[in-house]
Amino acid sequence: MQNSYNNGQVTYAGFWVRAAAYVIDSVLVFFGLLIVRLIMSGVMSLTEGTVLSGDILFQYTLKDIALYIAQVLYFILCTYYTGTTLGKRAMNLRVVAEGEKKLTFFNVVYRETVGRFLSAIILHIGYIIAGIDPQKRALHDILCDTRVIYGRRVKVYPVYQRPVPPAAPMGPGGYQGQGMPAPGPGPSVQEQKPPREPGQVPPPYQKEPVQTGYHMVEPEQDPQAGLGEDKQ
Repeated sequence: MQNSYNNGQVTYAGFWVRAAAYVIDSVLVFFGLLIVRLIMSGVMSLTEGTVLSGDILFQYTLKDIALYIAQVLYFILCTYYTGTTLGKRAMNLRVVAEGEKKLTFFNVVYRETVGRFLSAIILHIGYIIAGIDPQKRALHDILCDTRVIYGRRVKVYPVYQRPVPPAAPMGPGGYQGQGMPAPGPGPSVQEQKPPREPGQVPPPYQKEPVQTGYHMVEPEQDPQAGLGEDKQ
C-alpha cells in the first residue's frame, strides 16, 4: 500500500509536471478504452430495442457509463494500491495523504470522481490552482486533503577525469610520450658513449641504446652472434 511521508522531507510537484503525467495517463487510458468500446459495441447491438439501448442516466447511455467507469477505475485502483499511476510513475510522482495518514479507499474514490469533476467544471480552474498554491494542491487535493510529491530522490555524483598532460616535443626525430618527463639539458646518449680506439670496429648487429624516458633498452642482438661469443 502507500507510504506515509514527513513534511520536512518532501518536495511538492508543480503544475507542469503534474500536467505531463496526466497527459501520459490520458494516452494510456485512450488506448485501453478502445477495447472497452469494442466490447460495448457488441453489447449495445444485443440490447437494441430494449430499455438499455436508450439514455439511462440523463443523456448518458450504457456505453457512456461503462467507458466512464473503466476510466475512473484505472485512476482509483492504481492510486489506492500503489499511490501512483503509470503517468505519475514516469514523472517520479506519488499521491500521499496529509500528515502520517494513509490514503483510504473512500478518499481515493472521492478524489478521482467528485474531486476531479469539480476541478474541471469551470475552465479547469481547479487544476490551475496547483500552480499558485504553496503546497501545489489542486482543488481535488484540497477537498480530499492529499498532496502530490516527488517519489524517490536520485543522487547524482559528478565524475572527474584525470587531466592528461599534452605531449611535449622530443626533438626532430619524434615527440615525448604522455606523462614522460622532457629530456633535460644534460649530455645526449651519443655524447656519453665511450671513445673507440683507432681502427676498432663495433661488433656486428650492435646498435646504440635508445632512450625512452623511463629506462635504457637495447634492441635484441642476432642470436647467432650471441652463440658464437658464448662458444669463444
